[in-house]
Amino acid sequence: MMRQAAGRLRAASLVFASGVFLMTSVAALAQSAAPSGYGATLRWYHEQAEAGNPVAQFLLGIKYETGTDVPKDLARAAQLFERAAEQGYTDAQFKLASLLETGRGVAADRGAAEAWYRAAAFDGHAPAQYNLSLMLLSAARDEDALAEGLSWLMRAGRGDVSQAGGILAKWREIVSGDVMARAEELSKLPLESGGASR
Repeated sequence: MMRQAAGRLRAASLVFASGVFLMTSVAALAQSAAPSGYGATLRWYHEQAEAGNPVAQFLLGIKYETGTDVPKDLARAAQLFERAAEQGYTDAQFKLASLLETGRGVAADRGAAEAWYRAAAFDGHAPAQYNLSLMLLSAARDEDALAEGLSWLMRAGRGDVSQAGGILAKWREIVSGDVMARAEELSKLPLESGGASR
């Protein structure tokens, strides 16, 4: 009975994951329409990205992902996100993981997506914590795995990811109190950057 309920809840959780939680703050800045004479600024983005500036790489990646001011090119966006992610830029780690999870612009790679979500999650990125929790919960085969997934969901909820609370409430109905207690313990442990393997 619990397995069937958990399976249904995993499926419902994946519905949320398929609409991957997207960032809007910095990304919205990159999507703004180009004013007249914007060419110099766009050249600056390219120059800075080539010089290794992770913020410029990320923002230019957003432009290629959305096709704003440049031709839409998801593969190029993924390359830019990866360059910034490798430098520890958390927002880029999240965006790269999202592309890897969905196979947009790159070959789908669940393992790599999980690793990049985990890297961003360890840096306190709440949307990454949320997406990581959904990945872990969908693959959980034992109570330890459930507890880890739920712990990330709890962290995401404390990080103002509104969907986390509703999903967590459903999980509370079907998992044991011991699993929830373990998840609570895990969710309160301090995060250590670099704790994620890539």
